[in-house]
Amino acid sequence: MISVESIFETILVMQNPQGANFSLIKLGFPEKDIYYGKDMDGNFIFSAASQNTQLRPSLQKTKKLIFWFNASCRFTVNNAYTEKIMNVLTCTSSDKDELIAFIRLTLAFIHDTEDTSPKRMYELFTLLTNLFASANKASLVELQGFYGELYAIKYFNQMGVNLSDFWQKREKMKFDFSVSSQKKIEVKSTTKDTRVHHFKHEQLLSDLYDICVISIMLRADDKGNSLFDLVQDVRVIASNNFETLIYIEDFIKSFDHVELDNIRFDSTYTDRHLHVYKAENVPRFEENQPRGVSKTEYDSDLSNSSILKNNLFIDWVRNEENRSF
Repeated sequence: MISVESIFETILVMQNPQGANFSLIKLGFPEKDIYYGKDMDGNFIFSAASQNTQLRPSLQKTKKLIFWFNASCRFTVNNAYTEKIMNVLTCTSSDKDELIAFIRLTLAFIHDTEDTSPKRMYELFTLLTNLFASANKASLVELQGFYGELYAIKYFNQMGVNLSDFWQKREKMKFDFSVSSQKKIEVKSTTKDTRVHHFKHEQLLSDLYDICVISIMLRADDKGNSLFDLVQDVRVIASNNFETLIYIEDFIKSFDHVELDNIRFDSTYTDRHLHVYKAENVPRFEENQPRGVSKTEYDSDLSNSSILKNNLFIDWVRNEENRSF
């Protein structure tokens, strides 16, 4: 499969079009009417042939993106001129990281759906617009939690289970992963020497859900596995999952490579201290919250709790309807 980096390098060396709107090339999808390339100003282009050429053309523009719907285009492909009605998404950013993100996400968009209708293209434009907009940085605590979730995805992917498919993408969800309507996974990480994690009471209500807790102990190490490396690894694991890639890009967009690379933890220590627990084996309040009481939170020490073996956890994930062990 063609890589994001090879597409970037191919577009980078393409000549700006002469006597045409765009200079385009089919990259990796010869059977689809989808192209990458450049416009007359050298901006990167992602385009797809219109599926309804009778609709009125329109154009929407933000600081870093342009969406030209049903554009009448004259473009070159392999030095041959062609005219066609196209939906064109242009990235006007000159930042390499943003251009790479633009390619990565449009590529995932292609893999994720056969639908390049105006509605889907507009959804892509909206998502990219929100992604490229300015945003607040995540805190160090939030980055540590993100590291733990990425590590859990990589760790269990090596055992044949892709947890990224179950990753919750919206903010303020009660659980990090939702395997099914009943099965939930919460990831907790700590840099302390004791396995103590902070829980919302609702995250341990096993009478409502079938819950597993992935507990990860981290130890800072200048030669350890970096958050930047983890991001790259999970991008590969989830390369065809458009929503997951959007979620990752959105979380890290305010950080540069150096900042992500400086967050490092000893992977040998992490592997040895990554354990899974059933919620009923985590110290917790046994009863429901009293009437009129909400948002109860507390710390639980899992040091003496019964560990769920990895193979049983994997079976639990794979067998969505099986609640027993």
